Amino acid sequence: MIGRKLALLSNIEGHHHNSYLGEVLISDILDFDKLKKLAIKNGKKMGHTLIWVTLRVYIVSVNSVNKKRKAVVAKIKNKLNKGKNKEIKENKEVSKYIKMISEYKQKIQKMKHKIKEEEGIE
Repeated sequence: MIGRKLALLSNIEGHHHNSYLGEVLISDILDFDKLKKLAIKNGKKMGHTLIWVTLRVYIVSVNSVNKKRKAVVAKIKNKLNKGKNKEIKENKEVSKYIKMISEYKQKIQKMKHKIKEEEGIE
């Protein structure tokens, strides 16, 4: 619609060379008060829509992050509590033979460590 009026305007300007007539037609075609009101009205609608979409995205994302956080916390707690839930087994009597062998191993390791320190190997 505006394109047709602008085409008529260019035809009229070509025939009459009257700039005042062109200005009057432009003001009739493009009513700036109406454009201003439409821009404000549509701007408010777009603003409300933008705010609504932003809030919706924020709420959905926070909700999903909280669900994932709770799931991860539950998994971590389960893994930490696995060791605590096991009953502490009573220390069984270890045979004397095994005790003696472990003592000899410890003595040999200490002797090796002392030798390495004296020789300056470590």
